Amino acid sequence: MWSYGKQAEPILSKYLRLRYQLMPYIYSLGFHTWQTGAPFMRALPLDFPADPRVVDLRDEYMFGPALLVAPVTEQGATSREVYLPAGADWYNYWTNEKVRGGQSITVSAPIDTIPLFVRAGSILPLGSAVDSTHQKQAIDHIRVYPGANADFTLYNDDGTTYAYEQGESSITQLHWNDDSGRFTHDGAPAWATPESTLVQIVGH
Repeated sequence: MWSYGKQAEPILSKYLRLRYQLMPYIYSLGFHTWQTGAPFMRALPLDFPADPRVVDLRDEYMFGPALLVAPVTEQGATSREVYLPAGADWYNYWTNEKVRGGQSITVSAPIDTIPLFVRAGSILPLGSAVDSTHQKQAIDHIRVYPGANADFTLYNDDGTTYAYEQGESSITQLHWNDDSGRFTHDGAPAWATPESTLVQIVGH
C-alpha cells in the first residue's frame, strides 16, 4: 500500500484494518457460498426482488446480507446519492445514523470514506486486530443493528487445510429477537469474552 504514496497510505491502511475486522463475517459468508453457491457480493435485486427501483441499479451492491456498499466512481466527488432499498431501515456504518429505506439520500463521501450502510436486523461479528489471516483471530465484539429479528451463522475452521471437508469446523448460531431486545446464541463456543462486554447494540 505504501507504493501509492503518503496521501493514499492511511486510506488504504484504514480499509485493510476494516477487512481484517470483518473477517469473521467474510469467512462465514464464504461458508454459506460453499454450501449454496450464492455469491456474497451481489446485485441488489437478489436481496430486494420486490423493490422495482433496484432492478437496474448498477453502482451499489450487497456484501452479504448485512452490508450495502455504494462506491464512489466519479473523479473528485466528495458526496454521492445512495438509494436505500425498501423493506428495511438502514444504518450508516460510520456514524450509526438510522435512515428509512425506500428513498435516495445524498451522503458525504470524502476520499477516505466509502458510503457503507448496514441493514436493520443484522448481526455483524467483528474480529480482533491482526496483521494477516495467518494469525489466529478472536471475536472482538458482536454488533447488532436492531429494527428486525436477525440470525447469523458464525463459521470457523483451521483456515489452512481441507479438514473442514471431514467436519473439522465449528458453527455458532447467533440470534437477535427485536421484540424482546435479546441476543442469544447456540452451538459451538466462539469467544471467551463475557457477553456483557461482547455484544454491542447500535443505538442503545
